[in-house]
This record gives sequence, structure tokens and C-alpha cells, in this order.
Amino acid sequence: MSPKDKLDHLPDKPGVYIFKDKKGRVLYVGKALSLKKRVRSYFGEVSFSPRTESLLSQLADLESIVTDSETEAYLLEYNLIKRYRPRYNIRLRDDKSYPYIKLTTNEDFPKVFLTRNPKTDRAEYFGPYTNVKAARRALHLIHRFFPLRRCKGKLRPKMRPCINYHIKECMAPCVDKISRKDYLSLVKEVSLFLQGHHKKLLFQLKQDMEEASRKERFERAAKLRDCIEAIERIGQTQKVSSFPGQDKDLIGIVSEGEEACGMVFLIREGKLMDKKHFLLKIAPRSMEKDILTSFLKQYYAEASFISPQVVLQRQTHEQVAIRRWLSLRRGGRVNLVVPRRGEKLKLMKLLERNAYMMLKQERGKEKAKALLQLKAYLSLKEKPLRIEGFDISNIHGRYPTGSVVVFEEGKRKKSEYRRFKIKRVEGIDDFAMLSEVVDRRYRRIIKEKGTFPHLILVDGGKGQVSSCLKVLRSLGLDDLPLIGLAKELEEVYLPGKSLPLNISQNSAALKLLQEIRDEAHRFAHTFHIQSREKGLRVSSLDEIPGIGRETRKLLLTHLKSVDQIRNKSWRKLAEIPGIGEKRARKILDYLSSKIDSPPCIARP
Repeated sequence: MSPKDKLDHLPDKPGVYIFKDKKGRVLYVGKALSLKKRVRSYFGEVSFSPRTESLLSQLADLESIVTDSETEAYLLEYNLIKRYRPRYNIRLRDDKSYPYIKLTTNEDFPKVFLTRNPKTDRAEYFGPYTNVKAARRALHLIHRFFPLRRCKGKLRPKMRPCINYHIKECMAPCVDKISRKDYLSLVKEVSLFLQGHHKKLLFQLKQDMEEASRKERFERAAKLRDCIEAIERIGQTQKVSSFPGQDKDLIGIVSEGEEACGMVFLIREGKLMDKKHFLLKIAPRSMEKDILTSFLKQYYAEASFISPQVVLQRQTHEQVAIRRWLSLRRGGRVNLVVPRRGEKLKLMKLLERNAYMMLKQERGKEKAKALLQLKAYLSLKEKPLRIEGFDISNIHGRYPTGSVVVFEEGKRKKSEYRRFKIKRVEGIDDFAMLSEVVDRRYRRIIKEKGTFPHLILVDGGKGQVSSCLKVLRSLGLDDLPLIGLAKELEEVYLPGKSLPLNISQNSAALKLLQEIRDEAHRFAHTFHIQSREKGLRVSSLDEIPGIGRETRKLLLTHLKSVDQIRNKSWRKLAEIPGIGEKRARKILDYLSSKIDSPPCIARP
């Protein structure tokens, strides 16, 4: 049964839908308040973004899972994305579990510890912590100043206390050294500390210190004094903002290529308490609203605390539904705000700068790792700091173009990109076209005494590599390392080797090669489109009898390309002022006879 045939069987209830390709691989997981309406919208006669068009072109099957509520649908969507890691979903770049600090308030005498496995067990969880060192530092302070028990399992009466009691890091409730009332007071203080509500905590600690002093418990008073000073030092390092006494979360994203960084600023009692960053793998041609929406859902699916106000970088899709979901999770109203001016906007700009720096830093680490891996995989003498990627673009041999892109230290160097019109090859011969581009590129470098790459990457398999190797040999450059990256299975081929190189599909090395190959394709394809459109405008519109410059200008004002004109019905063309039925029919008849090739479609 095709996906369209399944539409009538979808229920008008909340749930999750799953799109699959012909091989059964999950392409996309989505949430819907009404499965019937949401999935049906994909099959209406409307235009979609390039990303959605690419998704639908691969859709071969769909499944759905009904849930009791929209809230359950959000959580199920998150879990399925984490499980299947679909290509067209925006998701956390890796599936590692971030740590939480767990306070077992579901026990009579709670304990506190790190965990990566939060559960729905009525305990309190604080996190996730993207910085594990920060989580451990917080736990160290708690053990030092709020000595809760650290023994595993349920509290059992003992004859004598453990070593933690003697080093003053446990109050030993197991031997009745502290009453349950006083112990729970400690637990409350730990909770306030982890929530970032330091003002309330300091007020409580100062009262406890004064009471300890009155009762001449000077050792206890001194420890409380040290605790107060430590918390005040933490507060002094925080950026003070103009939100006195308020709790807010600021959330924004920055993106570059197929990666993004989601950043969260946690403001507690008017101060910036912490910042968290999450690296995201984004789908091709994703819109910023889509990225922010997906990040919001994934972050709050696991967040332990939801502020009454969430300040967003921009408006999102599903804004009303997300606000309703967050309010249910918090147990109180949550407002979503997009700042336009003032302190909130200034802080959002600061967040964006931090997110960009973090993305740049992480990308730098990934590139350095990729270059080291390539050196090892390809048995190179040195790291391939300069890589040149080649590709060609044509449609049935017409308007052929080629490109070379340059990456230095894993980064694009656009000032050294070059593009080529194929001059020597007639007809359909991709091997010869690629050979021509490689030949012209390196003849010029030899002539101008330019810089040679440490690695050459061509788009293709054994055939493309062999043809380009012949060119390099003819130029005396057969010592330049050359590889090909074939599509479909993403296999890497070396000269003289019949089998592909064994490179892990998830390796940083292969991801870098894919980025270079895709960039070379994009650059060649863009030039091909420009050449094709220019050629079609001259050869097609200018040659139509009775169509002059003004009519041509009119057509291209309403429809940006000859392909768009050709794909319209005569009725649609006739609606353009100044065209009419007779002229519309004449235009389409001419274009149909003149252009017999399909529209050029960019690869996803």
C-alpha cells in the first residue's frame, strides 16, 4: 500500500508519524495534534521548501503511532529521533547521554549523585550538564557544605558511621546523628543551590549560622560561614542582568552548513547562572525556524527545570503547541517571548556570539581530527592541509561546466574556487569532461608556479580516478595523491585499486570528504544553471516569432526562468498582463518543440 493509500486510514488523533524510503530506512519522524490532517498536508497541491521536496521524493512508506495527548506525542517524537537518527530531522549531533545531578527526594533520607539515566521516579533531576566538569564541581561543593549521605541503596541502621562521617562529608543518619527534620532542611538547601536560587539559599544559611552561633555550635557556624562565602563568590562571577529576581531561559541557535549549535542561557534570580551548548546535525537546506523548533523540543524533553519565561531568538513553528506543552510539563504557565529591544535583545546577541564561537571551536576540532584520519587512511606522508575537489555538471551533455573547490585545514577557501566551461568535449562523456577540468587546472598552476594540493578529490569511482590519473601522469604530477568518492554507497577509491578503501561511514574523515565533494557539486551546478539559463534565454525566448524584448522582460519578471515558463499551462501564462491566450499558446508550443530535455534538478 502506497503512502497516499494510507491517508484515509489515519486517525484524527494526536500521535507520531514516520516516513520511510524504499529500503525501509527512517527518513523523518514528526509529531501531530491530528495525524490525519498533518500527514495529508504533505500530499496537497502546494509548494514546499527544497528540503521537504527532497524528503517527499524519497518517501515510499509511512507509519503512525497514536498517543493519548500532544505531550506524549512530543516525548515519543524525541525518543524516536534519538533512536533512528533520521536524515531529515534536526537532532543532537551525537547520541551521548548528558549527566544529571539526582537528588533522591523519593526517599526518607535523600542522597545526591551524578547519573546519565533520568527516570520518572519522583526524584529531582538537575541538568542536563553539557560540561561534566561543572557538574562534578557542583557535586563537590554539595558534599563539602551539605553533607548528605553517600551510601548506595536504602538507608539501613548501622552500629557505627562510615568514613564520610569522620571527614565531615556525611551527617550519618544511619546512626541517628541527625534528625529527619534537620536532614530534610539540608536537602532543601541542596535543591535551592542546584536550581540557582542563591538568594533564598543565602538567606536560609545566614539564619542557620546565627542560630548555630547562639547555641554555641561554633564548628557548625564556621562551616556555614565558609559555605556562604563560597556561594557569594559564585554569585560575583555571574553576569548581572536587568531582571531582578526573575527566572528565565534564553534560547538561540546559529548554523553553518549541515551543523548548528543550540545555546541556552539560564537566568536565575536575575543573574546569568550558566550556559549550555548542544551541537546539532541539521537536515539539508533546513530553515532557521525549523532548527530552533526542533532544538526547543529536544532540549525541554530532558530538561529538569522549566522557567516561567522562555526568551527565544525568533518566532518558531508550533509556538502555541510548544507553549501549551511546556506549561503542562512545568505545572504552571510558561510564556514564550521574542525580544525586540532592551536588555533581553542585548543578552540574546551575546548568546549568539557565544554559540557561534562554540560552533567554530567544535568544527575546528572535528576538522583537525578528520585530517589526521585521512593521513592514516590514505597512508600519506603528511596531513592533507590543502585539498582540492573536482566535479562537473551537465544535462544530457548540454551546457557542461566544471569546478574546483579548495579546502585549507578543512575549511573552505572560496577566494581560490574556480569554475570552467567545458570546451573540448562534445556529447555525453563525464570522464572526458572531468579530465579536461583537471588538465586545465594543473597546467595553469604549473605555468603560474602556483600551489599544489596535498590531496585531490574527484566526484566518482574507479573510472573517474583512472581517467584523472592519466592526466596527472601526462603532466608529470602522478605523485599527487588522488582519490575518488563515489555516490550511493559513499565509497572511497584509490588509483590502481579495484576495491574501495575501508573507511568508517561515521568517521570525521569521510564527513570532510563528503563536504568537499558536495561543495564542488554545488559550485559546478550553480555555474551550470547560470550558463543554461543564459543560453535558454538567448536561444529560446529571443527566437520565438512575435516575442520582443518587452514581452521577454514581462515573462521573466513574473516567472524567473524558462523552465518555469515551460512548466506553466497556457491559461496561467495568459493571466500575465500583456500576454493573452494566443501569445501564451505560441510561447508554449515553441518551447515544447525547442526544449526536449527535463528540467535540471539539484541533487539532495
